[in-house]
Amino acid sequence: MPVEKTEETRNPKSEDYFSEQMPFLLNPDWDGENAELLTQLGYAFEKGTVFKKNYKAAFILYKLAASAGESQAINNMGWMIEKGLGRKQDIRMAMALYLSAAERGNTTAMVNLGNIYEYGCNNAEPDYDAAFMWYQRAAAGGDEVGLFNYAGCFHCGWGTEQDYRRAFSIFQRLAEDNYPGAMFYMGLYYQEGYAGDCDYEKARYYYRLGALCEDKYCYNQLGVLYGRGLGVEKDVRAALDYYQKAAKLGDETACYNIGCFYEEGELGEIDLEKAVEWYRRSAEGGYEPAIEALKRLNIE
Repeated sequence: MPVEKTEETRNPKSEDYFSEQMPFLLNPDWDGENAELLTQLGYAFEKGTVFKKNYKAAFILYKLAASAGESQAINNMGWMIEKGLGRKQDIRMAMALYLSAAERGNTTAMVNLGNIYEYGCNNAEPDYDAAFMWYQRAAAGGDEVGLFNYAGCFHCGWGTEQDYRRAFSIFQRLAEDNYPGAMFYMGLYYQEGYAGDCDYEKARYYYRLGALCEDKYCYNQLGVLYGRGLGVEKDVRAALDYYQKAAKLGDETACYNIGCFYEEGELGEIDLEKAVEWYRRSAEGGYEPAIEALKRLNIE
């Protein structure tokens, strides 16, 4: 009895497979020399934007483009290997590919290298000096993400002296270009007075701009302003609404803040069951105050 060719049984090297999965490659008008188009096709397969998501096809296309020296394809190969998308995860190999792309001037690869050094991988300690260097290079190349992370290094003092005023000037420039993450930091700087006097009205203004872009951190901070009555009349219902919006987007701090509301009875009666539920959600994301709250309540 003949076996139907499914995705699992079909030979991925056969001509039929490629004609179905990558029709442009076998088109008689296709010369196979446009590396940028190969990269775009690979991206369409990786993300499933035009074709059905297919990591194997994406990687093959990236590899073809990379053989022609296309830096974005090299970077994208590194991304797939770093994240284990259809490939065995290998951080060292990913870093080698990022470095190759960065040496060709690819700023996205510079940011990716900076991220690996900033957060550390495979139990390695963060290397903030290396992270700062790569973010600085990406920023100099005009990369907005690199510039944002570069400012973050000045804010935290990672790989450089802590300099709130320099960080603020960069965040301000990015905010003028409507970069969502910069809205959060602009709000935070005005809320906490890092670069001058506190100004809760300006903080709320920037948080609201960020919230329009669905920035979870801005939603959470709006909750903080209303929950504490900072620059506005205290309104725990409005705060809860903002916290819930942030939590829905995956913000662990917002989950913890909701737990505090229920534990402290801010919404009426104390509800430890709901408090624990929200603390658990926060703790699953590794948020230390939530983990400590569960320990304090003798919850495993």
